Amino acid sequence: MCAMAFARVQVIPGEDDSISQWFQISYGRSTERGFERNQNFYDIAYNFQYNPFEAFFGIQMTDNVTDMTLDTDWWFLSFHEGHIRIGLDFGYHAQWYTNISCEHDILLSPQISFCTKSNFRAKILCGFCEKITDVYLLKKNIFDLNPVLVFSLGKLFSNGLEFSIDAGTHTPYRHPVFGSAIFDFGVAYNFNRFRVGIDTEITMRDWIAASYYMDSVVVRFTGRVLF
Repeated sequence: MCAMAFARVQVIPGEDDSISQWFQISYGRSTERGFERNQNFYDIAYNFQYNPFEAFFGIQMTDNVTDMTLDTDWWFLSFHEGHIRIGLDFGYHAQWYTNISCEHDILLSPQISFCTKSNFRAKILCGFCEKITDVYLLKKNIFDLNPVLVFSLGKLFSNGLEFSIDAGTHTPYRHPVFGSAIFDFGVAYNFNRFRVGIDTEITMRDWIAASYYMDSVVVRFTGRVLF
């Protein structure tokens, strides 16, 4: 994410049964562009990995919106000592917009990841998301099935420097209806068991139409500890 999903890029584990975990906090600020302008973004996240399973849990709060996300991965096929993996991603996201609506997103997506010995990483995820929205004034639920597509690239250098680029239909805390695209550009530095980073998240609305526009820009600072 991330952190975007998909900025959750990290070293792909081998075939051992070791457990890895990290805890992360971040602060973001949106610019004057778009719907969520001049907002503060606070989030905490926890990631647990035990080959071949991985789980992510996070909560984000802004001035008007609270988001909660649970995302799990199951890598059921592995090739070339774990450098190529095929799996399923199952995710649940809930969003509470103060006095306006409550949204639930349920995602199921096949995915494939690739990692070289030099820690260049790529991941693609393609599936579907069922969106259930309760608009308080309407007093009824709105159902909407949307395609999901996320593509991630990342490179971790031997000196601890890390770069990532993510593009897709959603992030861990934002799941707009189909037609929007979210781009995330990140840089981080890893030292000992700590990671600090900064990323810029750009949301484009109506991407498939001629009238597409930039809806929001969020700059986010993150700190992570691995244990």
